[in-house]
Amino acid sequence: MKKRLLLILVVIMMLAGCSGADVPEDYEQLRILTENYPPYNFVDKNGEITGQSTEIVQEIMNDLGVESEIEILPLAEALDLAETGPGVALYSLNHTADREELFKWVGPIGVYEQVFYTLAESETELKDLEEAKKVKKIAVYEGDAGTRYLQNQGFNNLAIKPTDVEALQSLANGEVDLWLGNREGLSIVAAQAGVDPAELVEVPAIIIHANLFIAFSTDVEDEVVQAWQDTLNRLKEERDEDDKTFVEKVESKYNDPAYIDSLIY
Repeated sequence: MKKRLLLILVVIMMLAGCSGADVPEDYEQLRILTENYPPYNFVDKNGEITGQSTEIVQEIMNDLGVESEIEILPLAEALDLAETGPGVALYSLNHTADREELFKWVGPIGVYEQVFYTLAESETELKDLEEAKKVKKIAVYEGDAGTRYLQNQGFNNLAIKPTDVEALQSLANGEVDLWLGNREGLSIVAAQAGVDPAELVEVPAIIIHANLFIAFSTDVEDEVVQAWQDTLNRLKEERDEDDKTFVEKVESKYNDPAYIDSLIY
């Protein structure tokens, strides 16, 4: 009887060992960070972190058994934490050349375009990017890839704000001449800033068209990063009875103005 019980215990231990090997403990130890950058990641009217990228990240976490709470922070602070670690994942981040070695990358999980906005009543006119260097001030978001791009292009007229909302508010208040914002999130940022989008005019010069990624601190094991990438790939490839992938359905929701309104009003 004792030998039989011992054999059962050995089998249970072996099975437990196999299960642990399939799902590394690293999955459950990740700190998941994001920023307020709608429609990809933002806080809705109920105080919940939501957004196109958030839903994708949450589905990956569910698939892998990651139970971490998502934290929303100013981008500059989140970047510092992701660069130093340990065990940090930050989304949605533009994968630029100067960030290449700072993180391990999974994606893309979205695309975005940034453009200049001015007030409808403004007489500011720009023919090209060089002319934007001549305006008095441009409001930009601290830590944002667009901000770094303008700095690398020799812009010395940037008014750097802690958040995108504050950057837009500085335009609405007449403190600056232009705001660098993303097209897809305009209605949400405007609502958060208390600004009527009808008061804004897009300057027809796209500054950035880029993919967005999940960035992991470099201490995160390669097998963990690969598991996230494999799961994301599956969410982009597997089709349901409607012949739609999970990612396609999420993107469709956040392209619907009525759905966006339901999240912010």
